[in-house]
Amino acid sequence: MENFVYLSKSLDSQCRFNAGEVSLDTIDQWPVDCTDVCAILKFTSSSNNIPYEKLKSTFQNLNSINGVFRVENTTLTNLSFFGNLTLIFNINYNVLSISNNPKLTDVSVLFTIENSLTNYPVQFINNPKLDIHPLCVGNSFSKFDKFYIVNNLKDCGCTETSINNENVVNFKNCNSIFGPTEISDATNASMFSALSSVRNITGPISIHNTNFENLSFFSKLERMKGDMSGVNLDIHDNPNMTRLGLESLMAMNIENVHPDFCLTMEEMQVFTTFNTKYVKLEAKYCNITTRKDGQKTCVFESMSALHNDCVHIMGNVIISSGNEQYIEKLSSVTRIYGSLSITNTTLKNLEFLGNLTNVAVLNDTSPAILLDTNPDLSDITLFSMMYPYTSGPHAVVIQNNANHLENIFMNPLQCYNYQISIGAYVLYNGANCAWVMSDGESNYGVYWISICALLSSIFF
Repeated sequence: MENFVYLSKSLDSQCRFNAGEVSLDTIDQWPVDCTDVCAILKFTSSSNNIPYEKLKSTFQNLNSINGVFRVENTTLTNLSFFGNLTLIFNINYNVLSISNNPKLTDVSVLFTIENSLTNYPVQFINNPKLDIHPLCVGNSFSKFDKFYIVNNLKDCGCTETSINNENVVNFKNCNSIFGPTEISDATNASMFSALSSVRNITGPISIHNTNFENLSFFSKLERMKGDMSGVNLDIHDNPNMTRLGLESLMAMNIENVHPDFCLTMEEMQVFTTFNTKYVKLEAKYCNITTRKDGQKTCVFESMSALHNDCVHIMGNVIISSGNEQYIEKLSSVTRIYGSLSITNTTLKNLEFLGNLTNVAVLNDTSPAILLDTNPDLSDITLFSMMYPYTSGPHAVVIQNNANHLENIFMNPLQCYNYQISIGAYVLYNGANCAWVMSDGESNYGVYWISICALLSSIFF
């Protein structure tokens, strides 16, 4: 709501700057009494002959910019004349650029600024006297992924568009890599131990056409931060790759790897915790049932044979008629690395799954969760569940439950609320939530406005 307040203020015709760039001829057009201004605020070579005191008096009341902010090709030495600037609201996702300023030494006002939107490009390029490192380790731009920081006095870390056999040695002392990065045509995997010090990667990374068996050279990687709208890790055409070895991703593509390529429980646990998005995920689970944290993992054979103290389960868990007496064995289970199927039972609720946080299916297109033909089942609440995963079309399928006089969802809004609570789309009695019926009528139009608001808050 706060963002919309700023936007509405900026639309005041008295609080606009329409000149396009700041110069001696245009600076007096600035609305000096406004704290929130809608502007294309560009400082260029035309700004060089404006006295500092004039800049300071002009912008002393400015708190927020709604629009574009750029400082390019100037002889400015600092931006301290923006003494009260606290917010940039870049609604059109234009580039924030501080570039080609040979005398610029101080942009500290940007180190503490707040950004209402974080998915626009940020570039600091060719500022030979500017130490940009404080911005990289601060919080103001910590959620940004589109960083282009090159040729300043001190940059954020290592930046490179392409890493290969010839130049990988240059990254030996890098703790962080910024910007879109490509690793390709790498035939000597041992040379890539030069990347073993990397702890942070900001921006998408593509790894293809290599002979890597795994990415163990990134063994110290603690964080990979990328764009929610794109693929952050794109791994393809690496025919020898059998393991991943990474545990911090938001969106990725893995295809055309070795047939034995597998993911560990810990890797998949991190991916599902952070709702990693996949373009393709051609993988299976590694045949490893011991965990680094010592938590007990059980291989599922049947409900009757299952141990009572399992925390993790490998395999497809099947609860069917006659298994109701064993359901308390699942009360401590937090994750299932496989599918969960509950069919033809007399269960009334799913309270015994109160600790289950995730179900994730690999190498299979079946639903992660299937609730089918349970005539007494009317309460399907999964208190801890978030982001069940399958590569198939439907993560959760609910059909033919409760009796014919009582629906689990009485209207679309209830169904959508359930989707939001578990973080996944639901196929309910063969249709999506919009077509949930009540008393034989479609409620699609009645609930549409509420549904849009709810969906936008969780899925987009």
